[in-house]
Amino acid sequence: MQATLTEEQELLKATARRIAAPAQVGSPADLERVDRTAIWQALAGAGLLGMRQRGADGAPFATAVELMLVVQQLGGVLAPTPFVGAALAADLLARANAPPQLQAAVAEGAQRATVVLDPRLEALSKGEGEGVCIDAEGADFALALTPGAGARLARVPIRRGATRDGVDLTRPIAVVEAAGEPLGERLSEASLDGWRALALTLVSADIVGVMRGGLERVVEYAKTRIQYGAPIGSFQAVQHMCAEVLVEVEAAASLVNYAAWAVDALAPAEALLAARTAKAFCGPAARKVSETVMQAFGGIGQVWEHEAHLRTRRAMWGRKLFGDEACQLLAISTARGASS
Repeated sequence: MQATLTEEQELLKATARRIAAPAQVGSPADLERVDRTAIWQALAGAGLLGMRQRGADGAPFATAVELMLVVQQLGGVLAPTPFVGAALAADLLARANAPPQLQAAVAEGAQRATVVLDPRLEALSKGEGEGVCIDAEGADFALALTPGAGARLARVPIRRGATRDGVDLTRPIAVVEAAGEPLGERLSEASLDGWRALALTLVSADIVGVMRGGLERVVEYAKTRIQYGAPIGSFQAVQHMCAEVLVEVEAAASLVNYAAWAVDALAPAEALLAARTAKAFCGPAARKVSETVMQAFGGIGQVWEHEAHLRTRRAMWGRKLFGDEACQLLAISTARGASS
């Protein structure tokens, strides 16, 4: 595993930050102000929606590390754009060797796709009963699995107007009947494990972005907020709170970095264990960081309209997606027990 980013990856990170900047959300009012169409078009124009398309050699155009960098930048500003769902759908379409024209339409942003999870939000729906579409804003269709053995993708239509606000106000959801038309080739369990590793990694990356963005914002606030004639950043109690947040954020980031590298470098089962480990750490860390950030912001941080609450809601939503820490630790225990 490479310990530092390459020059190209640093450039990608800067590009993603530049695209994300206009989507900065600081209050619920900003959700109406942000031009979501422009952000989506910028992501498509930069080729970021097609990062997991496959080349002639079958390898993705971009690594999971590079995709992780984009997700973190969007999460850092609470960008109200359905990037994670779209990226996961694009990777599924590539794994199933779906029609090239459909993959191209999704990569170019002409069609929006996402994925359907089971009602517990723990796994990709198996096409039975109702499911929850994450990142459903503007989506034309979602992907689930067909029921029974021999998994194939199912293309699930999403009717217009079906989206609704969920816990995370920055990324609407939709509740749909998960049955759909079969699409593409059958997916092996190993391929699905690789996709699950990517899904857990990207959700964890978004949580890291949310936490890091919160730390950056509260540090800037501490430099300018004057109390008792001095910036609150000069108070030891505030310094200690920010330092504790930094430790949590960097620990989470390290685990996510390794998980992202593992997606393309290790066997699917090992990559999935790394991703489960990252997700198991990020959820509880997000709660601790969210509470500390609110406290560091002081009285304004307790107001529902403050961005600290938007960050908390996004992080706690991410904590549930594809299973919380209890779900991940149980799966890790089961996998380790089976291999011993």
